[in-house]
Amino acid sequence: MDGDDETKEEDPVVREIEVHLADWGDPTDDAPRPGLALLQYPIRARERGPEPFDAARIKVRHELLEVDVPATKSGPHVDEHAPERMRFDKRTLAATTVAPETNYAVGALRDGILRIAPLSTTYQMRPSFAYVDAADEADAPAPAPASARDAPKLQAASVKRVPSTRDQSHARGSYAQRRQEQEAEPWLKLEVRQKDEEPSRAKRKKLNPTGSES
Repeated sequence: MDGDDETKEEDPVVREIEVHLADWGDPTDDAPRPGLALLQYPIRARERGPEPFDAARIKVRHELLEVDVPATKSGPHVDEHAPERMRFDKRTLAATTVAPETNYAVGALRDGILRIAPLSTTYQMRPSFAYVDAADEADAPAPAPASARDAPKLQAASVKRVPSTRDQSHARGSYAQRRQEQEAEPWLKLEVRQKDEEPSRAKRKKLNPTGSES
């Protein structure tokens, strides 16, 4: 008993608050994992502020996300002498989900009530240069047509054995196979809503028991 009394004195209850779990999921959403997602920008300086984007797409099965950010037209980081093919109207950021180490939530405490929304997904956004590679391929010269006078070329032939079940299982787990499966899945276009638009404001209200946005 003395030990329990001593523990209570060392760690007294200073306040009790009511906790509500916000209903963040949209019942009309067909996505398999509706909920709150966190976008992290590990290589963007904090003083530069948030990274606004106007288009987004996702591959649900492989948990891939891409967003398009309007390109900066002027400033100290813009190369005014860059060739025309390297001047893009947008930049693309890409990410895969980050495995959670624990459970996270976002909450708001107002009028003595804490309302929290579980964080279902976390993405770490980094630059993607796939659109630059596509531009390079488009600008590449077409191969010269083969001449009828060209001498016939020797072609190598190979014989492959039928892969066993174990080989097939290993191939499915390989990077190349996973990459192929990722590219085969079509992108699902997402509807982007800015911070001050009504759907975004309605989402934020779910964290406020009083119904106010502030």
